[in-house]
Amino acid sequence: MSAFYSKIEQKKLELKKIGKDCKISKLSRFISNDIVIGDRCRIDDDVVFKGKIRLGNNVHIARGCTLSGGEKGIIIDNFAALSNFVQIFTSTDHYISNSIPSATLNKKNQKKFSNVISGSIKIGKSVLIGSFSVILPGCKLEDYSSIAAHCIVYEKVKKGNFINTNNTAKTIKLRDYKNMQKKMKILTKKLK
Repeated sequence: MSAFYSKIEQKKLELKKIGKDCKISKLSRFISNDIVIGDRCRIDDDVVFKGKIRLGNNVHIARGCTLSGGEKGIIIDNFAALSNFVQIFTSTDHYISNSIPSATLNKKNQKKFSNVISGSIKIGKSVLIGSFSVILPGCKLEDYSSIAAHCIVYEKVKKGNFINTNNTAKTIKLRDYKNMQKKMKILTKKLK
């Protein structure tokens, strides 16, 4: 018995679209069907998808990740990779406000008693996110950026930047994204 869904089994998931040559673990979970998966993607065990999610081509989502797209949505572009247990949230309670946690409240009471932060998330081409990192609402990780393990990202990360701290204002190193662009063009042509 295969650990991955067959093409026929993938169709039974009833997602918006699943591209060709995808490997999707039978232990992954899809809480909504507003999900588009590009070609040659790999989704490992215990990955949870909720809400609106768009994956480009050649995206890898490693074991234990949660992608909580909600209504705002998560877009992950071509050749991006999420290491084990990365958590991505387009909505979260505001942790330093004087409000009630929203998880058990209806929408009316959430507006009255909670302070929820929401925003779409965009992860660019060839972005690498390290294990146990958390990506919070409204983040934009531009093409070729890289996030080290255990980071909390809550704002924009510029093109090619490498972040190795929980303060996204501190760029540790700029990646050689021009070289990465060349490699990606060559690889994309080979995969067609």
